[in-house]
Amino acid sequence: MTVATPESPSPTRRTTLARLAAAPNRRVAAFAWAMLSIASACGGDDAADEQAAAASPTTPPARSTAPASWDVAGVLGACGLSHAHARAVLGPHRLHVTTTTALAPEGDPATHEAAVGERRPLSESITDDLDLVWATTAPNQPRFSLTQSNNHDRGRAVVVDGEQVYTRDHGRDWYVAPLQSDVHELWLDDAARAVHDVLALAAPQLAVAASSTPGAGIAGGDAMTIILSRSADRDDARVPATVRADPRAAWRAQATIDTIEGTLVLDATSGVWLSATVTVAYSTPGPDGRRLRGRVELRGETTPMAAEAASVSVPAGALPLLERTRYEVEREELLDGLAGR
Repeated sequence: MTVATPESPSPTRRTTLARLAAAPNRRVAAFAWAMLSIASACGGDDAADEQAAAASPTTPPARSTAPASWDVAGVLGACGLSHAHARAVLGPHRLHVTTTTALAPEGDPATHEAAVGERRPLSESITDDLDLVWATTAPNQPRFSLTQSNNHDRGRAVVVDGEQVYTRDHGRDWYVAPLQSDVHELWLDDAARAVHDVLALAAPQLAVAASSTPGAGIAGGDAMTIILSRSADRDDARVPATVRADPRAAWRAQATIDTIEGTLVLDATSGVWLSATVTVAYSTPGPDGRRLRGRVELRGETTPMAAEAASVSVPAGALPLLERTRYEVEREELLDGLAGR
């Protein structure tokens, strides 16, 4: 999930949940899921393939214990857990997240007309809706549907059924291709970490207060209810290291966190987030001298489902997607794997 910023005047290519961990782009999360269908069908992004393979275990992870402490670091760590962890704990489940992001300059510009080459920000907002249904307990046979759309008539949808992946852009036909890599783990992780990404934006001044809620966790276990608020003290060390290392997030050093409100409910044993209501308001210097005021509102829920209720429909009439030639694969096929590398 991304929000708007003066530093990025055009849409960026960002996968699933439009990460707030990255620099916000001018189009206010123009679309958080860019190029999803191309990445899945072509299977030619070797770096992404390697990253996904390293991040996705072939066997389900053990259900881990809760954070040692339910402080800011502990809550961020729990909300940043992988989807592989969540599905090992939950089994079949549905994850739904609605995020509204807005950014607007404060006051009127100094001149009526922008000078040639002047970057003048506009008021923009977007509401993004993401829905994930994970419908299997088999660790090596993924079966899920993942859709994302916004109020500007943009959207993507993907269905993975074992060895086949189906993709569709908003208003277009479904296409089908072999599932050639584990890159879908990146999409699933982006969805699972939606709450984490908003909290990471607020992290320098995030304050949390945790209390136990008996019976509100998974399978009747305990849950932790986390009340979010704004701390008067700023501590940039609270920002996750992955965000601090991202050059696209440099704008955050000059951002002021104005409001933090919300409530999280996390499973007390596994750390999986079950519901989230988060609001973060911030401001940052704009490119034309005016201050930009931004706001992010997230509403999310993760719901375990009975196996028989967690159904995923395979699109009928999907068209085969043409693939580009991958010469290393063609060489192995022609020479039966005997060619030198």
